[in-house]
Amino acid sequence: MASDRSEDHADVIVPPPVIHIISIGLAGVISHYFPLPLAHWVILQWLAPLLIVAAIAITLWGMREFHASRNPVAPIRPVNRLMISGPYRFTRNPLYLSLILLQLGLALFFLNGWMLLLLLPAALIVHLYVVAREEAYLLRRFGADYQTYREQVRRWL
Repeated sequence: MASDRSEDHADVIVPPPVIHIISIGLAGVISHYFPLPLAHWVILQWLAPLLIVAAIAITLWGMREFHASRNPVAPIRPVNRLMISGPYRFTRNPLYLSLILLQLGLALFFLNGWMLLLLLPAALIVHLYVVAREEAYLLRRFGADYQTYREQVRRWL
């Protein structure tokens, strides 16, 4: 009896990059009407680009692992194998971590307090509606192998 592959995915409704893009865009609109600037400290001018570059590097590294594993990036498609190498040795969610770092870096770069404040709800939405669904799916799909991986590697850092 063949398995039904139509339900063999994490059932994620909105991709995480879209959640962060909406958060960043909303911050831009709100700040236009109700400015909430961050303090203009020199450290922020150095930290922002570092966070943005780190986000890009983690994303490229994670995407390389997706390509090498022949897994789809989209969380609405079935995965072929458990990813445990590359950045996945350090965090179970490197691509989502990179989105957080990117939004934080942009908030600091533009000194936009709203972008910083809206990062928390964006990360919470990703955690509740994406990470939780993906982890449940991976546990169903890979069972004890995924459970062992979860016990060995932190969710975020």
